[in-house]
Amino acid sequence: MWERISNDFMKEDTPYGPGDFRMRGEQILSMKLTNPEITLKSRDEWSDPNRAEPTAEWMGKPGESANRRTVRILAGSLEEGVERRFEEPAQQADWWLSPDWNTLYLATAWMDYHMNPAPGERYTPQLTQLFKSTDQGESWEKLRWPEDQNISTFRFLDAQRGYLIGWGPHVWRTEDGGEHWKEIPVPSTARDPENERKRFDLVALGQDNVLRMTFFDQARGESVIYALPWGETEPHFEVAVGDYGVNDIAANEQGEVYILARKGRPTSLMPKEQLVHHPTSIWHWNDDRLTELHEFDSNLVGYALYITPEEGLLFDGVNEGSLLGKDVTAVSYDGGADWRIEDEGRSAQGGYYDTRTG
Repeated sequence: MWERISNDFMKEDTPYGPGDFRMRGEQILSMKLTNPEITLKSRDEWSDPNRAEPTAEWMGKPGESANRRTVRILAGSLEEGVERRFEEPAQQADWWLSPDWNTLYLATAWMDYHMNPAPGERYTPQLTQLFKSTDQGESWEKLRWPEDQNISTFRFLDAQRGYLIGWGPHVWRTEDGGEHWKEIPVPSTARDPENERKRFDLVALGQDNVLRMTFFDQARGESVIYALPWGETEPHFEVAVGDYGVNDIAANEQGEVYILARKGRPTSLMPKEQLVHHPTSIWHWNDDRLTELHEFDSNLVGYALYITPEEGLLFDGVNEGSLLGKDVTAVSYDGGADWRIEDEGRSAQGGYYDTRTG
């Protein structure tokens, strides 16, 4: 059962949007990427009576607007609303929040949209910064990090131990709260000499403390999953899932792995019109055998898979069978064979799911 708890969640922070939020009781923390606010002159100030004009010249220039995007850390409660605790120029960002809500890591990425790539270079430089807070975002420390090394994703076990994943792809590991980082070698087939900003299709950290990375291996012609248990020096091949794109992975403490995948190569490698009849499936890997547990109707496209506190499986996705699409959740309590699907209607896409509390 679902109960609505707010009709104006995060409405007071403009521009409107909840960001990548977390909730604990009435408390809220959120990482929010924002565009600058655009305001318009009053009608009698327009030089063309049929065309609205922004109040500042830069507001009409996409590059100027992009350069003014920021990331915010917001904190507060459902009852009293939220306040900004941190703001930094960024067009991309990711964060991690510790289970006790004390430690936050934040990575920001910003590039100057007025610049062109340097001679002989394919890309405009992107500047990366890494920040840390140990008091729920009240104060922040900028950690040492090379600005030219992109950070796209955090995957942490606790406040001291975790991974950063960036373009290349690259993986780094820390054991001392971000003071020092060691780069982990990645499979050579995960990289593309023609694309220095290539990413993994997915990186997931299971309850078994194993980091799993998936990508479409061009040489094999199928998606593969590599595993990196904590403390090991390089990932090892775990399983191939064939002609599927992996959308999510969830693993329990015993190392049983559940894979959410869609028939056909990853969407980045396929035109959208070719995905119409490519169903989403749930697979199970137990370190010995890969088994397809359930295939959903082709209209159901899953984007997230979770293990509930009662060891059930929760599928979050979209029913694309109608013109506007509908959001759905599905729950299985028999290991993925049978699923109860709930139609949530429009605009009910999940923000996050707390696997400790449900």
